[in-house]
Formats: sequence, structure tokens, C-alpha cells
Amino acid sequence: MTLPRAPWSLPAILFGLWLAMLLLGGPHTAADASLAALFHYPALVPAARVVTWLGDWPILLPLTAAATLILIFATSPRRAVLFLAITLAGRLLVEVQKIELARQRPDIAGRLAHVTSLSFPSAHAAYSMITWLAFALLLAPPARRTAAVAAAVLLAVTVGLTRLVLHVHWPSDVIGGWAFGAGWTLLLVRLAAGTASLRLH
Repeated sequence: MTLPRAPWSLPAILFGLWLAMLLLGGPHTAADASLAALFHYPALVPAARVVTWLGDWPILLPLTAAATLILIFATSPRRAVLFLAITLAGRLLVEVQKIELARQRPDIAGRLAHVTSLSFPSAHAAYSMITWLAFALLLAPPARRTAAVAAAVLLAVTVGLTRLVLHVHWPSDVIGGWAFGAGWTLLLVRLAAGTASLRLH
């Protein structure tokens, strides 16, 4: 089973979207504030508190460990190494972005969940996109890969939206997280697909 080959242009477009969200969004942007107000749905808050955990480390790190073991035994150790590289390095890069970019979150008075880190990009949006998308791309058989990728993206989008319902992120943080997570994952899978030593059978 060979690795999927995404077009090189797709990661570039996604990283361009990430850059646009970085430059055009944030606490001093009227558009971000206006969009954030659209997610004021108190009735959705209880569900958001539950679903948001699908992008948090107590869920994603055990999933990463389990997926790594599955990949080792179901495909090959090399594919498992690729999965770890995508997920762990991706998490590290998100944390570096948060520290270096230092964007502030929405006003603490309106937050409906406890958070301590900085705002851009949304780690929940990025981590869920990276982990679930990598899992779908590297584990699903070719015949089911499209459906698996669609389900992974839908799950990551849902997790990101919970961060807006809970008012702990600006919309550009969440879009930036999705864009970075998808771009990073597709880039590494594409690079691996073009490397003869990582063509897995």
C-alpha cells in the first residue's frame, strides 16, 4: 500500500491561508470580533464542552500511541515513524507559534472554558486536524481513504468550532489552526510519498 500523493499546491494554499489569518486577524480586527459574536449560542455550550475534548491531549496522545502501534503491525514501522513525525513535530510547531506570535485571547470575562496558553493558532483545531487527518491518510485503505479523510476533516472542524462557542479563540485562530494542521500533514505525507525509501507496500 503506497502513500497518498496530494498535489504540492494544496499545502502551499493552506499555509497561505494560515499566513492570512495571522496577518489579518486577532483582537484588534473588527472582522474577527464580528465573526466571534456569531457563535454566541448558550444552548450549545454543554455539548461544546464535551466535543472540545476530542482535540485535547488526554484524547489525542493516547490515540497517537494506539495509532502508532496499529501502523507498526498493520503496515510497517516506517509508516508509524511518519505518523509520529507528523503528530509530534506538528504539536511542537504549534506551541512555538503560540509563544513567538503571542496573540492574546478574547476577553477573559467572556470565556467559558479554562485556558492558559496564548491564542494563535488554536491548538485544538490544529492538533485535531493533524492527528485525525494523519490517521486517515496513513491507516485507511485506498478504497476507504476518501471517506476517512472526510470524516477526519469534519471531526477537526467540529472541534475547532467548539473553541468559538466557548469564546476562547478568535475565528482567525481556529481557521489558522485548521490550515496549519492540514497543510503540515499533507506536506509531510507528500514528501514521504516522493521518497523511495518510504514507499510502503
